[in-house]
Amino acid sequence: MSVWDLVAVVVTVCVIITMAILLLLLTRLVSVLRDLRSVANQLAEDVLPAVDNLKETVDHADVELERLHGVIGTAEGISQNLRSVGRKSARVTSAPLIKAKAAAAGLKSAMTRIKRG
Repeated sequence: MSVWDLVAVVVTVCVIITMAILLLLLTRLVSVLRDLRSVANQLAEDVLPAVDNLKETVDHADVELERLHGVIGTAEGISQNLRSVGRKSARVTSAPLIKAKAAAAGLKSAMTRIKRG
């Protein structure tokens, strides 16, 4: 056996060992990928209904917020109308009220003069 024959045997053994290690790694990788696919399928089965349920809840909340927006708009309108009515009623009643107070003060002053005189 020559040196080249020995080198060929050593290289062949190293290649066989390397191929065996690579085959074991490839087998393990295939196993991990199968587990990953299984977990992904289970996740899809569990999460997709939850996402659909969440979407339904968000849609319902959106409808309720739109209704609330309408109620708030109506309340603001009522508030503005009440302020306007308050101002107008104050304007309408203030002038006659001032005149009535002035007339009452004048009448009181006249009654006082009549009693004295």
